[in-house]
Amino acid sequence: MSAEEVTPAEPEGAGLNMTELLPDLFERFFAFFRPAHTEGVAPSRIKELARIKIAALNGCDT
Repeated sequence: MSAEEVTPAEPEGAGLNMTELLPDLFERFFAFFRPAHTEGVAPSRIKELARIKIAALNGCDT
């Protein structure tokens, strides 16, 4: 996205793909996150709902 294509109403940094900017960081993060999210006793759907609820209780935007 070029500077000409960014409209003034668009938040700063919109359109950036962080996984492209920091591929090594995200590769290491998902190597940690995926097994914790997909394996275990609780289904991943329940884990994700719990994560969203915890974020909401703490005032975080997800």
